[in-house]
Amino acid sequence: METRTRAILKAVGLLLGVLLMAIPIAADTLDRDESWSELASDGKSLVFGRFVGKFDSIEFRSRRIRLREVSTGKNVTLEIDDALGYIAETIKPGLYNLLGFEAVYYPRVRPAKPGKYRPLRQRFGLSPKSGDAQAAFIQIPEDRPVYIGTIQASNELDGIVYRGHQLRVLDEYEEAFARLESFFPALTASLDREGIVPARHFMLKPTRQREPLERVVGLDDPIRQARDYIADGKYRQAISWLETFMPASDGERSEAKLLIGEALLGNGEYPEAIEELGEVLLIDPEATRALRLLARAHALDGHLEDARDLYTALTVAIPDDAEAHLHLGYLHALKENAVGAEEEFHAAFQTDFDYLLNDVVPFFVAMKATMADDVGSYLPPRVVRYRTPPPKAMDSRRQSKSGGFAVLIDHRGKVIAAQIGAQSSGTMPLMMLSLVRAIFEPASLNGIPIPAIVSLGSPMRAQ
Repeated sequence: METRTRAILKAVGLLLGVLLMAIPIAADTLDRDESWSELASDGKSLVFGRFVGKFDSIEFRSRRIRLREVSTGKNVTLEIDDALGYIAETIKPGLYNLLGFEAVYYPRVRPAKPGKYRPLRQRFGLSPKSGDAQAAFIQIPEDRPVYIGTIQASNELDGIVYRGHQLRVLDEYEEAFARLESFFPALTASLDREGIVPARHFMLKPTRQREPLERVVGLDDPIRQARDYIADGKYRQAISWLETFMPASDGERSEAKLLIGEALLGNGEYPEAIEELGEVLLIDPEATRALRLLARAHALDGHLEDARDLYTALTVAIPDDAEAHLHLGYLHALKENAVGAEEEFHAAFQTDFDYLLNDVVPFFVAMKATMADDVGSYLPPRVVRYRTPPPKAMDSRRQSKSGGFAVLIDHRGKVIAAQIGAQSSGTMPLMMLSLVRAIFEPASLNGIPIPAIVSLGSPMRAQ
């Protein structure tokens, strides 16, 4: 009996250890009178920089960057001041993985009613879906502070596809160091005396393209112009522009064909898009963007088996791709394969997925497939119980014109992401919070639980 009790206590201890490791530890705030030698003697280093972009509005407070120490697996948070977004936190030296950002959303209720509409902590992963890296790391040195740059975070639209929460890291070192000097003079003076220059560390390569110093009037980069047309939904103009373009290299030729295929896809010309995008993949089999667009084209044109093969290939190229796993889960549900659907939906929501609130194509494809004869039966998600009753004015048409919101509900009926439009006003924030706190019965396809989006008002756009 005693041995069994010890085993249970040991198991409980291990469980508590795992849970405590998952709870983020706040980094220490720098003391105004602390010098660098005092800081280093305590086994600490300093991170300073700035965060802008997502969560900039006054409704968001208590903003933090979430990190995980690679050697120990412990979570750590860096506090971001609520005024200008500056960061100046002491932290143990080492290698850290950037997990994402979080902030507390306060509903726009005057006067505030925290008992009814509680503040909502939102978390956003920021590993890029394509581009510079698949993960972001911060190396904190022992011998000097580290400047991590001015981090911009936003939903970015890449043509007709949302890339998710992308990071741009800008070098605004002079401004950040001047701010550090004004608030922590003892530290910066000690750095100057000891001849220590802070390291400049960027988690990702800067992605902001610099404008040329001069532009020739009447001339423009056709590739860039076509991208701008596609982003604005001017698909025919993009195609016409590219058809007059004479590529100077194989790379330009491949990019032009990809953009034509993307414009055709955006314009609903699926067979033509499939032809163009297929040729791009023949030239460059590793072009994951062309692979994603081709998979969408086949899915939207009703070629479900081809879409399955292409999305499977995409999961091989990008194992944590939310869109690919989501599509495969829906295709399993259409085939009434509950186990396969559960596995794919679980995989879809492991890393970055909240960007799907801005890109409803994966959900639209599933709904389109169910409209075909004898393919499947769909039931939308249903509120079982409101913890916070929705406002009485939620059926107002006037309210729905002033912005919008979207709530992502997973296949288990849990709300896992929510986003509200920047221009939303009136009862919109309260309606969103009522849905976030509600208990749902998930949507189903052929009786198999599936994820779904509940939205109201104008569609979400990149912010």
